[in-house]
Amino acid sequence: MLKIVLATTNRKKAVEIAEILGDVNAEIVPICDFAADFDVDETGTTFVENAGLKAMAAAEATGMISLADDSGLSVDALNGEPGVYSKRFAADDAARNSKLLQIMKDIPAEKRSARFHCAVVIASPTGVLVEIDETTEGFITNAPSGSNGFGYDPVFQPIGKTRTMAEMTIAEKNLISHRGKAFRKAAEWIKNYKG
Repeated sequence: MLKIVLATTNRKKAVEIAEILGDVNAEIVPICDFAADFDVDETGTTFVENAGLKAMAAAEATGMISLADDSGLSVDALNGEPGVYSKRFAADDAARNSKLLQIMKDIPAEKRSARFHCAVVIASPTGVLVEIDETTEGFITNAPSGSNGFGYDPVFQPIGKTRTMAEMTIAEKNLISHRGKAFRKAAEWIKNYKG
């Protein structure tokens, strides 16, 4: 059976990814099983570049095929920020959401459009095997709502939905999310991989 190392130390993200991948006939092992202090400088200027950096680092560290993602939020009224700096926007999820809402407090509803990005890269120790890039369109709410999910989920409402990502179940979110779309494509790649 194919063994793939998942290049994230975020346990919530790992659970979400495992659920999206479903039965891919591969053993998905988190990088923290190999290196508890796994950390990669995300020096890329795009989500794909940063996912590639993490995927290659995990593949080189373990000698295995690795899967990494980089995701974040781009807000149109903020010229695409926080973008690739989404995680570094503030100290933790609550602080990030609070800072974003404070910056946007005077921005009217019609100008609060935003999108979640998710780039997935699968790599072997010898190079990148596949790159995937997906988005979910929506807008930033005026206040956080919901306790499911993580990151900016409480302040992001997808287009056509009446609830934020954090008000949805994991299954509901995975059907429409950037991460769900990207990892379903990754699952198809894994299922078809001949090695």
